[in-house]
Amino acid sequence: MNNKLKLATMDFSKEIAKWTMWYLPVMAVIYILVSLFLNEVEVNEMSFYAMASSANRIFMLVAGIMAVFMFLELAISVGLTRKTFLNSMLLTGGVITIGLAAVTGIISLILGLMPWFGDGIVAPGATGGPVVNVIGHLLTTYVFFLAGFIISIGFYRGFLGGMISIVLSIGIAIAIDSMWTWQTSGTVFNMEMAGYGSSNLLLTIIFSLLLVFFTIAILQSLIRSVPVKVK
Repeated sequence: MNNKLKLATMDFSKEIAKWTMWYLPVMAVIYILVSLFLNEVEVNEMSFYAMASSANRIFMLVAGIMAVFMFLELAISVGLTRKTFLNSMLLTGGVITIGLAAVTGIISLILGLMPWFGDGIVAPGATGGPVVNVIGHLLTTYVFFLAGFIISIGFYRGFLGGMISIVLSIGIAIAIDSMWTWQTSGTVFNMEMAGYGSSNLLLTIIFSLLLVFFTIAILQSLIRSVPVKVK
C-alpha cells in the first residue's frame, strides 16, 4: 500500500466514522424504546445486534451514495488519481464495515447484560449460528456500500446514468441478500427469497466474494471516465 492510498484511507475512514457517532446512538435509543414498550415476544428476545443488522446495511448504502459527492472532487484536487480514490474507498468501506459490526456487537453485549433486552447474535427464528450471522452481516453490509457507491458514480455522471445505476445496485443488493437466507426476513425489499439461498456456507461465501469482485470491476470501469470538476 503506497503512502497516498494509506493516508486517503485513514482520512476517509475517519470522516465516515464520524457519521456513525450519530447513527449508532439513534439506533440504540430506537432499540431501547421498542424493546421496553412493544410487548411482543420476538421483539423482546431480539438483541441489539440482530435488530441493527438491517439498519447497518442501509447506513452503509447511504455512506456509499454520499462518498463520491463528498470526497471525489476533494481527492482529485489534492492530487489523488481516480484509481487511488477508488481503492481508498474500497478499503474504507471494509474498515467501516468491520468497525461498525464490532461496535454494534459491543453495544449489544452491554445491553444484553440487562434483563430488559435480548442477547446473542442470531435473531429469533433465524437459521444458522453466530459465525454464519457475522460473516453474512459483514459481506452483505460491504456489498451494500459498494452498491451505494455505484449509485453515487451513476448520478455523478448524470440523471440517466443514475437511474441505470439504481437498477443495477438493486439487482446486486437482492443477489447478496438472497444468498444469506438468515437475513431475508429483515431485508429492506421485504421479499422472501430463502428458496434461492445456498445451504452450503462455503458456497455462499464463494458466490458472495464473486459478487464483490464483480461489483468492484463495475466500479473500476465507471470511475475511469467519470468527469470531475475541481473547484
